[in-house]
Amino acid sequence: MAKTNILYIQTDQHRPDILGIAGNNRVKTPNLDKLAKSGILFDHAFCCTAVCTPSRGAVLSGMWPHRSGMVCNPEMRASFGHRLCEYDVPVTTFADVLNKKGYKVSNSGKWHIGPYHGKTGTSKHYGIEGKHFDGYGYPANSKHYLSYLKKHGYKGFETKEAKGGGVYSAGKPSKGAGKGTAGVGFFSEHRVKPEYSIPGYLCDDAINYLKKYKKSDKPFFHMINFWGPHVPVNIPPEYLYMYDPKDMKLSENNRNICDNRATIHEISHRMWGGKNLDEWSQKRIIAAYYGYVSLIDAQLGRVLDYLEKSGLAENTTIIFTSDHGTTLGAHGSQDKGLNVYDEVYRIPLIIAGPQVKKPGSVVNSFISNLDLTPTFVELAGAKVPDSYDGHSLIPYINGKTKHVIRKEIIGEGFGHQIPYPQRFIRDKRFKYIFNAVDHDEFYDLERDPHEQNNIIESIDPKILKRYRQKLLDWVKETNDRQGMFLNITKFRNDENFIIT
Repeated sequence: MAKTNILYIQTDQHRPDILGIAGNNRVKTPNLDKLAKSGILFDHAFCCTAVCTPSRGAVLSGMWPHRSGMVCNPEMRASFGHRLCEYDVPVTTFADVLNKKGYKVSNSGKWHIGPYHGKTGTSKHYGIEGKHFDGYGYPANSKHYLSYLKKHGYKGFETKEAKGGGVYSAGKPSKGAGKGTAGVGFFSEHRVKPEYSIPGYLCDDAINYLKKYKKSDKPFFHMINFWGPHVPVNIPPEYLYMYDPKDMKLSENNRNICDNRATIHEISHRMWGGKNLDEWSQKRIIAAYYGYVSLIDAQLGRVLDYLEKSGLAENTTIIFTSDHGTTLGAHGSQDKGLNVYDEVYRIPLIIAGPQVKKPGSVVNSFISNLDLTPTFVELAGAKVPDSYDGHSLIPYINGKTKHVIRKEIIGEGFGHQIPYPQRFIRDKRFKYIFNAVDHDEFYDLERDPHEQNNIIESIDPKILKRYRQKLLDWVKETNDRQGMFLNITKFRNDENFIIT
């Protein structure tokens, strides 16, 4: 395949069902919908793990987090007592490969790979050009963004409390908050024009890179890494109030919390104020989230328009995805990281551009974000390193929409804020979840698509054994040391289940 420019767009904590093209008639995402109609929509795409740093690190390295050693966000280092937000083995990143093939590789926005401080936590360390944002990277206190705001007539990054209240602290509504006050730092008004919001700023930065590349004879790989729709939702009022909370619908499993679940589920329910949020609060959070998605879509539209007008679109493959999803009230929880349900592990994925042979296609096969890394490399005309764990998506780009990479999808969890090892295997019918320190879960997705009824105790033992064995085979094949507990703990409850 001939070399192509690559524009890689990644949102943060974006569920695939919060897109118009996915059948959601409440959210407005015209630019992403148009992109999908001109390309391929993958409707069974999953992240390999659902926390920012290890998921992003997996795409960069092409390796399962448990293989590379980068398994948690930097704030988890104290909990584990190890450097588990860094690679502990040599990795060949896609940037290494593309730089050798003559690509200019750059990034606009969030990085969040590696530790908060030190050279291994910067994109420059991996040969990727771009502004560096200290710590978690949120640009509110960044000299780059503050300078940008000043240039456009703003004194600094200032937010105003949302109408009816928007802050929730230590279980008590903030002063002056109205009915249904939402959780800690969930949302506020950022009173700037949309193009000067954080997503607008990132898209301006991306356009500046594209203008530079327009004058170059070298191919480029440019990333736009948004901070949203992850909280905090600090966005202009016209987007914060774009959606009426009354029109928002809570998920069917909203109060499905303690029914035969592992204890961690109740802990997750209490975190981020989930236990204290009434129905109105949750709907306000969803409405703000929708507004953030629409803001990102609108600003991204400016980048896509520039690609067309500049002529760069004629040789640019566009890939849009997210690092992971979010509960958004599902299972009585907010955020991610302490469960492995579909709301958290399914991600949006769109590939578009002139390389796509069958525009408008929808692919139903299981896809992992680990598959992105070899796809980048093959799009650049390079050989895929042996260390990569994913499989290239080039067959789909070439029009083979019925191509099957895998019949099941596997994901791994390590916890978030607190350590908690989980693994799951899922196909179109069943899902088995291994909780290393508690009882397991099993769902019949055909009858129970929202994972509400844990049938681990009633499922046919032969079926359960088959899924456990498949997961253990993967554990052994990939040398997953935490997953090895699967070979030990299952003797507790099933004297007839013995794996050798």
